[in-house]
Order: sequence, then structure tokens, then C-alpha cells
Amino acid sequence: MERQFVDLPSGNLEFTVERGESARLLFVFFEKSVSQKISLHVKKDATLEVAYADFGRGKSNIDADIYLEEEGAKASFHGAFLASEKDLKEVKANCFHLAPHTEGLVENYGITEGQSRLLFLGKSDIQRGAKGSITRQAAKAIVFDPKCVAHASPILCIDENDVQASHAAAVGKLNDQHLFYLLSRGIDLREARRLITLGYLKPIEEYFDGELKERIDAAIEGGV
Repeated sequence: MERQFVDLPSGNLEFTVERGESARLLFVFFEKSVSQKISLHVKKDATLEVAYADFGRGKSNIDADIYLEEEGAKASFHGAFLASEKDLKEVKANCFHLAPHTEGLVENYGITEGQSRLLFLGKSDIQRGAKGSITRQAAKAIVFDPKCVAHASPILCIDENDVQASHAAAVGKLNDQHLFYLLSRGIDLREARRLITLGYLKPIEEYFDGELKERIDAAIEGGV
């Protein structure tokens, strides 16, 4: 089952993937960033995949909680965020392992420019009794301009021994070597920034298709 949500208004969303089912939820924002509270429940041997792409303008606070409630539940959250001008975007994508042999992946990628701020604050929580579970939190952001800010703080909370847990965080300016390489090939600065942005955010497109994929591609290309 697949559901698409395009330019939703601010609000709350709750969704359950029942036993043995598979679901894909696709969120994309082109016009205006909004605040969302998303609660996702995954039952025994069910699989959930979430793709969240935010290219809108303004202020947003995304709070997504994934609950792996029964044995064998699996979920992944893939986010791509572009913050420009004076945007303020705060992203919390949390994964709670409540049962044994559950798997969770959260990965967020972002670009900041102008005077924008982008915050990644996700948490993966393996609770007592969730033996054999696997979890990973990853957040990476590129800072384009001196007055913009990016912050990545993935957190692991582990209350069980027999598990696999990892996290990664990276925030930095444009890679000088990559930029120099492009400029040395006769590409101007604006085009070089655009190409780097494409390489960083374009992977989110693989979760979409048709006209929506084309709109995402245009949003990424035109965003920087």
C-alpha cells in the first residue's frame, strides 16, 4: 500500500501498519513548510517506508514518531530538506523499538543557505526486552553561506544488550576540493552549488515517480 501527501496543512497524522502488511508513505512540500505531528505504528512482521521531502519556505517543526510495537516490525524514514532565506526547520524523527528483532533506520539530509536554520534532532530508543533489534540514526547537512546554521544531533537510547545500534552526524560547508574541481572546469559558482545540491538531495527522488518525481527534481534544481 502506498499513500502520497502533497503540501499538507499543519496538523496531526496517525497511521498503523497491521501484521504482515507493507506500506509506503510519501510526503512532499513545494510551497510552504508546515508543522506536523506524525505517529506511526508498525505491528508484527510489518514493514513501513517513509520518504519526507521538504522544499517549502517558512518555519516548520516536524515531529515523527515510529513505534515498532511487535516482533519483526521494520521501518525506515528518509528525509531531504532545503532551507533558504530565513527558513527555520526543525526535524525530529524518532524510532522506538518496543519488541524483539525489530529494525529501524532514520536518515536525514539537508542543505542550508542565506540566513536559514536547519536542526536534526532524531532519537532511536531500544527499550528493555527488545533483544536482537537493529537501529541507526544518521543526519548530514551542508552549510552554503556564512549566516546560515545547521545542527545535527542524532541520539541513541539503549536499554538492552543484544542489539546493533549506530549513529552518524556531519555538518559542514561546501567541500572546497569539490568546488575547486568544478570551478576549474569552467563552471561558475552558482552552477557548481546547484550540481552539489543535486548530488546531495537527489537520492530522495527514488521513492517517488511520474509527475511528482519531476516536480521534486525541478524543486531541487531551482532551490539553490
